[in-house]
Amino acid sequence: MIFQINGSSIGCIDEVTGYNVDSGILMGSSKAIRSDEWAVSTPMAIAQEANNYKYTNSNLRGGYDSDMFIVYGQPVKDISIIFRFSHWGYILFGSGVGLSFFWCVRFLGLLLASFEFLMLITKKNKLLSFVGAVMIVFSPTIQWWYATNSLVEMLISAEVGLVLFDKYLKSDNFKHKTIYMAVIAICVGTFILTFYPAWMVPVAYIFVPFLIWIIIENRKNTKITKKDVIAFIIIALVFAGLMARIFIKSWDTIIATLNTVYPGKRVLLERGSPKVYIGFIVNSLLTILTSIANPCDMAVMMDFWPVVLVILAVFIFKEKKSDILITMSLVVVLILHAYYLLAAPEWLAKITLLSRTWYGRVYQVFGLLNIFILFRILALSEFKFKNKFAVIISFVLSILCVLVAKYYHPLVITKVIAIVLALVFTVIFYSIFMANQKKKMFFTVITIFMLVIGGLVNPVRSGITAVEGNTLLNKIEEIDNKEAGMWALIEIGLPEINMPIMVGAKTLNSSSVYPNLELWNKIDKNKKYEDIYNRYAHIFITLVPNEEETTFELLAPDVIRIFMRYEDLKALGVDYIVRGAKFEPYDITNEDFELDELYKDNNYVIYKVK
Repeated sequence: MIFQINGSSIGCIDEVTGYNVDSGILMGSSKAIRSDEWAVSTPMAIAQEANNYKYTNSNLRGGYDSDMFIVYGQPVKDISIIFRFSHWGYILFGSGVGLSFFWCVRFLGLLLASFEFLMLITKKNKLLSFVGAVMIVFSPTIQWWYATNSLVEMLISAEVGLVLFDKYLKSDNFKHKTIYMAVIAICVGTFILTFYPAWMVPVAYIFVPFLIWIIIENRKNTKITKKDVIAFIIIALVFAGLMARIFIKSWDTIIATLNTVYPGKRVLLERGSPKVYIGFIVNSLLTILTSIANPCDMAVMMDFWPVVLVILAVFIFKEKKSDILITMSLVVVLILHAYYLLAAPEWLAKITLLSRTWYGRVYQVFGLLNIFILFRILALSEFKFKNKFAVIISFVLSILCVLVAKYYHPLVITKVIAIVLALVFTVIFYSIFMANQKKKMFFTVITIFMLVIGGLVNPVRSGITAVEGNTLLNKIEEIDNKEAGMWALIEIGLPEINMPIMVGAKTLNSSSVYPNLELWNKIDKNKKYEDIYNRYAHIFITLVPNEEETTFELLAPDVIRIFMRYEDLKALGVDYIVRGAKFEPYDITNEDFELDELYKDNNYVIYKVK
């Protein structure tokens, strides 16, 4: 934090805007594909400093108050921040150190929470627990989605909550039990307020077996006293009061979000593709491949499931062992896999809440359960693989996995890559089979492998010089400080549409995490295009002459373009226009649309609307 170390790809702002002043990169490279981080969520967090971290921010969505807490998930100076531990750094130290705190505390939190959770299910085997924690933290899903949609917070809150629940049931110390209950309440609130059901639902499914198992394991020894009941009631009332306060303050926002065309009313009942089952092979290459358009959506948990199947078969059929936790976990594995492969009918999807997610988000996280099953078996198993058999089965499995991966991804898995992968995964599989016999090898191989495939995803940078030194951003701040007004970004998209808000300037077409129907109804009086703009959306604007019709076009589920007339800008209260310098200059003497050119460089032009 002293050196403001973070993993943001915010340097892409300089790359896109063309000023190249970002001197903060220390290692790795910014990932342009993570635009939802560097072009949306991080700029909005920085925008909150200019807003003094108020619960609402009137600089977004065309100057209307925007709830920054419940859906935007941004730091706010409010008691509600108790449920958003990763935002405390922003409130205490501002954007530079706050961004560092956001990245570092979540890394340490997930590593330690996963370690303690695995200690619980591996019977305090420290080696297995540490390796498992490393597998979780550096899995492709975690690293590619590290800064958005609160997946890290979901896992931390679930793991910490369950570990403390187990401690609560085992403890006889009233003071300790009360502390456990209070922190569990915070964990529950944190999970709820991640407010991203697409991952909340499958993650909840993954942890249900562990909740049931903890209750079963402690059912005979748990003692609940009257003082415990009173403490529980008090904590529950305080928790309910805090949650009620949040939901009352943000109720309109919640309803608006749930009633959006996307993602609110989206129900996807499609089947997933079988090829993702071999996805961990390709995931080992995601940081170096340039042929894959969207590595984020291909990312999965690195679970080595073929090895899990072999070890599971040995555990059940060779050792003749059974374990209620493994059994319940396998039931959930079957449920999630059936949903993914077969798709559920709508009535069943709604009953099971799976209608609130979709196959893409399910396959990205269900490998987490395989990781837990793997380390549970390794902790309980006494079977020792013979060295020769372990080598042969590892080689055969790796060859089969690479061949299947090559079948599904022929352009990615070339002959050379196939040979390298076969050798690498032979060593990895062998180290897992021999985990209880060659512990140092297991520790070294898995740790190095995970650091390579996960540690290289996000860059390591110091500070936010990409923002602080950006010429366009500084010029917007200078102009708006002299005379505040509404800004519109024309014929340009991300990240520019979210740049003015970072310096506290009102912006017409900043990204809308939830829609502003009242704003767009001003130029769409008959609500002809409401289905297009009633969504989470990045809003691009193209100006057309007054004689043409105002139209809205859907470019992607979360991207819209507005073909807006000159007079619409005046109706929406626009004072300043930012436009790329590469375009033909506006006729600033146009009687219908008079402009003053305030600033121009090789990249952008800023106009004032008269």
